[in-house]
Amino acid sequence: MRMTTVELTQHIIDELTPLHGLGEATSVSRLVLEDLFGYRRGSHPRKLGQDEQIMAWATINRLKAGEPVQYVTGIADFYGLQLEVNPAVLIPRPETEELVEWILEEHAAGTQVQCLDFGTGSGCIPFALKAKRPLWTCTGVDVSTDALKVANGNAKILSLNVDFKELDVLQNPALHLRLANYNIIVSNPPYIPPSERDLMAPSTLAHEPEIALFVPEGDPLLFYRRIAELGKDLLANDGQLYLETNEFNNDAVVSLLKEIGYTDLERRKDLQGKWRMVRGRHAAQC
Repeated sequence: MRMTTVELTQHIIDELTPLHGLGEATSVSRLVLEDLFGYRRGSHPRKLGQDEQIMAWATINRLKAGEPVQYVTGIADFYGLQLEVNPAVLIPRPETEELVEWILEEHAAGTQVQCLDFGTGSGCIPFALKAKRPLWTCTGVDVSTDALKVANGNAKILSLNVDFKELDVLQNPALHLRLANYNIIVSNPPYIPPSERDLMAPSTLAHEPEIALFVPEGDPLLFYRRIAELGKDLLANDGQLYLETNEFNNDAVVSLLKEIGYTDLERRKDLQGKWRMVRGRHAAQC
């Protein structure tokens, strides 16, 4: 006998609660039903079709095996947008939404701004900014061709004009970007040293791309240093650099930006009370 949407919802909750707790299991069930089956809680229940029934069991098995729900559904919510995601890109986090919010707070609508996102992944940051600031020119760069396929696919789905380039921040992307005069550079770069693996969720370690997560143990500020140095060449006078950080290295990133010559330095906590964001201003030398 085929399940109804209500029965599937409850079955997912029952299967996942022992693994993740009732709250997360309920949240996952909502995402699965909405994104895969087009059913919103409170709507009139319906029976699953034969193909849906097969998909339902496969979905439950993937979730029980620890695969993130966003990879199972192929969809991640970010700042009011629905983005397609797969294991080639990180799943956008709420902390990154807070970084976007900070940028929007400091740059009013109606302004002409050029914005560059290093390590763009799914394109979540430039898409969120472009959606709220249509006049902005937004560019995202990434070293991963597979990630850029995801980002370009999202650009078509969302009908948002964001330009994407394949560039390696550790090489010399300034040669390819030197004609631009950016007002904002933003990045959520790799920042986790391998020694912190034990602090990470098993699902992240098993499924999300290591290239977007980890830095060399001996140089945890590698990407911050490189991006900050490039910012000195690529930012307009008074341009701003916004960075998401590891909660354990926020102080070190602030010190690094100060050493490189950024001014008006500010850092912020996320909603969990952790220091996770830094902003600095580039003042060109006269």
